[in-house]
Amino acid sequence: MFSYRDKEQSYLCRVPDTGLVIVLREGDYKYRRNHEASLRVQDPDYNFVLLAQGTWREMLMYRRLITGRSLTNVS
Repeated sequence: MFSYRDKEQSYLCRVPDTGLVIVLREGDYKYRRNHEASLRVQDPDYNFVLLAQGTWREMLMYRRLITGRSLTNVS
């Protein structure tokens, strides 16, 4: 059975200074975007890069594909 979290709108983002790929829930994503917009000096290198949006489960699967965690080394 699916939980509410699986159907919740989520965002797959890349953190520019570290290169990490993270999944944010809608509230966290909106908070981050509002914070970026409220800075006195806009810095495009500081802003998260939106890669995809969808359900929590979809974004976790995309994250695993991007980071290579779902791939196995078959010899």
